[in-house]
Amino acid sequence: MQISSLPLTRPIPNESVRTDRPDTVINIEGGSSHTILEMLNESIPAEQKSQLSSENLKIALMSVDEALHELITEQMNSADMPTRAIVKDVESKLNGATDGDGDSVLEIDLSMFEGSSHSLDSDSFIQRGQIILEYLGEQLGKLVNNEFEGDLGRWASNLTISGLRTGLVTGTLTVIRQLVGFALEKTLQSAAASPLTRSVIGAVAQCIGPLLNILGAIRDECNGTANAETRMARLITLTVSALALTAAVTVPTALPALASFGSQMAFYTFAQDLVSLFCPTGDNAKATPGGTAAAGALNGVLQFLSFTGMNYTAPHSGPGYVMAQGSKPPPSEAESFAFQLSTWAEQQAHARPDTNLPIEAQAEQIVDSLVPILGHDVLRGAYNAGADVFGQVLMGEAMHALQENPSEKGFRIDPMSFRIPTSGIVANQLLSTNAIRTSVGQIIMGVVIAASRYFSSLPIPKEMVDHMVNSLVAAVVFAVRPGTTYVNARTQPA
Repeated sequence: MQISSLPLTRPIPNESVRTDRPDTVINIEGGSSHTILEMLNESIPAEQKSQLSSENLKIALMSVDEALHELITEQMNSADMPTRAIVKDVESKLNGATDGDGDSVLEIDLSMFEGSSHSLDSDSFIQRGQIILEYLGEQLGKLVNNEFEGDLGRWASNLTISGLRTGLVTGTLTVIRQLVGFALEKTLQSAAASPLTRSVIGAVAQCIGPLLNILGAIRDECNGTANAETRMARLITLTVSALALTAAVTVPTALPALASFGSQMAFYTFAQDLVSLFCPTGDNAKATPGGTAAAGALNGVLQFLSFTGMNYTAPHSGPGYVMAQGSKPPPSEAESFAFQLSTWAEQQAHARPDTNLPIEAQAEQIVDSLVPILGHDVLRGAYNAGADVFGQVLMGEAMHALQENPSEKGFRIDPMSFRIPTSGIVANQLLSTNAIRTSVGQIIMGVVIAASRYFSSLPIPKEMVDHMVNSLVAAVVFAVRPGTTYVNARTQPA
């Protein structure tokens, strides 16, 4: 709302104001002049004057006069420029603005208020902005602290917390894992590592998880914290690890391939547990046999979908990409060696390889010139992160719904937190959580490599081989779920 002027309803007689102290004079219509002291004196009732001596009355009135002037001066000094402009306008109108009848009329142009800090519109806008910011801040706090009461808000909080913590960590580490595996496989091939050397590296990588698992079991027994649940969790995981290692040893060329695949998975699991040491995750779901089975089935489905997506949309990633480019594929492969040569030529800025070289030398040139395809690495990170985020939320919901006394507030993931780990936390993380996580990762790698190498030697289409391998991965994930769930169900020492 804009108002051009605002006249006072009461006309002010012709007057002039002087600000000289202490005898400020106000000339009023009729020619009489009064100082502030005189006006104050006239306003005091006669019966009160009789009770004061003239000297005391003078001192009191001068004190009031000084206080008024100090207050006016202080307010003027602290006022902003628009306010001072208004005061000057008022003074000018009091000193000279008159109408035809000789009466002084005060009219203030309010256009100077527009856009200033004293504008009503500006104040309302600022207040609305503050209210909106306060509301958004309150809702954001509820979101990250998982404090919404309704199911929709609870799901939003669970997905947000899981996405910010689990999703970002998993996605980032997956990309780094693929790059590490790519560099390691390229180094092994460039150095012409023998199959024996590669087999030793692969066997060592496959044994890291089981070794930590055994050490953790010994620690639990010595501390008196082992129980039937932890023993079952470790035994199941150790048994499946032994089967995966046996399969890798039995299938030709599987164990040498695990030199890079197994090493990159070990890096990945240790990096995840390093993050978990300082930024742990948790929820209010309790482990039960039914909930564990449901969570294992859900996790198997999610892993099948993520592995299938990786196979079809991001095949050129990690050690597998180097292996495919550095070896002559069978005639049934969609990407022939000629296609690989042309790909390498494009990467070399249209430089053509020496066709007089033998196939092995050309393959070595291709490997040396390979660079990671970061888009496929990032896509694999997105698939892996999505599977972990939805797995954490959906599996938690299933376990919470199937527990004996589910919380009335529903399944809730704990807010993100930071801690300084103690020696006990480090030992539990390394010998329990990391032992199982590393074992599961190496089991998956062993099953994928052994099964894919074995089924590829059979007259089976590649698409069918991929589906069979991914189905085995889902079955393995389901089988080892009790190990992941119950390994930390330790008994508190007496």
